[in-house]
Amino acid sequence: MTEAIFGLIGVLVGSAISWFQSHWTSKKEAEKSARYLAIRIVCILDKYMEDCAAVVKDTGLCEGQRTADGCLQSQVRPPDSPKYPEDVDWKSIDPDLMFALLSFPSEIEDGNRMISATNIIAYPPDYQDWFDERRFYYCQFGLIAHKLSNKLSDKYGITKKIYIDWNPVKDFSEELKSVAARRNQRTEEHKAFVEKFLE
Repeated sequence: MTEAIFGLIGVLVGSAISWFQSHWTSKKEAEKSARYLAIRIVCILDKYMEDCAAVVKDTGLCEGQRTADGCLQSQVRPPDSPKYPEDVDWKSIDPDLMFALLSFPSEIEDGNRMISATNIIAYPPDYQDWFDERRFYYCQFGLIAHKLSNKLSDKYGITKKIYIDWNPVKDFSEELKSVAARRNQRTEEHKAFVEKFLE
């Protein structure tokens, strides 16, 4: 009877050790996969954020000059939505963070549609409504990219890129505040014009 009990204990201990080894190995593999994904995505998001800044700083002038007919014309092509690599294990990271990352390109597409729609009300020579709408959304895209990049870096222990002479959050936030104020003012002006027209 004693031998049977010791035999049973041995089987249970052996099973527990085997399970622990398997669990520990799986956990380590998941951590490696998550870190690999984070490194790849952080690089993509940081580059996207820098491209957003270029769009925001686009004045519409080519070497300080307007077009031949005196208009402003965009000089910076908006970046494509972040293209994530296919060889990463999305299940290895936090589900909320995964959702935020995977839904980000869709948010960018929605914003680009709103920018395109502004062509209807943007008039030469400055096309101010269109330029402001573009700045408004690309400031937000830049801030989102920065935030997601930081979350990945903090969670998975990645050393973040340091910008010596540029503070992305400060620059995007200040520009966003200025653009939002101009947009609100124009909205009020449009509203007043329509109300006056309908009197």
